[in-house]
Amino acid sequence: MNATNNLALAQRGTVVVNHDNQGMNEPATKQDLRNQGIQIDSEFVKVDSRFANVDNQITNLRTDMNAGFDKVYSRFEIVDSQFANLRTDMDAKFDKAQVALNKTLLKFGSLYFTMMFAVLSVERWWR
Repeated sequence: MNATNNLALAQRGTVVVNHDNQGMNEPATKQDLRNQGIQIDSEFVKVDSRFANVDNQITNLRTDMNAGFDKVYSRFEIVDSQFANLRTDMDAKFDKAQVALNKTLLKFGSLYFTMMFAVLSVERWWR
C-alpha cells in the first residue's frame, strides 16, 4: 500500500478508537448505512483493480516464460539435429572402417592360405 492509503486507514482508525460513547446510543439512519455501504464498495473497487493488476502481471509472466521455454525448446531441437548429423557421420565412418577391415582380413586370409599351401607343398616336395 502507498502512503495515501496508510494515512486514510490511520484517520479511520483514529475515528473508530476515539468515538463518542454517547453517540453509540443513537440509532443509525438509512443514510448512515448507505454511506458506509458506498464507502465499503469503493474500497472493494480498489481491491478489484489491484487484483486485476496482479492478474495482468501473472499473464505477462506466463507469456515471458512461454517465450523463454520456446527458445529453449528450439535450441534443444538444434542440438538434437546436430547429434543426428553426428550419428549419421559416425555410422558412415564405421561402415567405411568395417569395409576396409573386411578387405584387410580377406587379404590376410588369402595370404595365410597361400603361405600354408606353399609351406605344405615345399615340405611334401622336400621329402
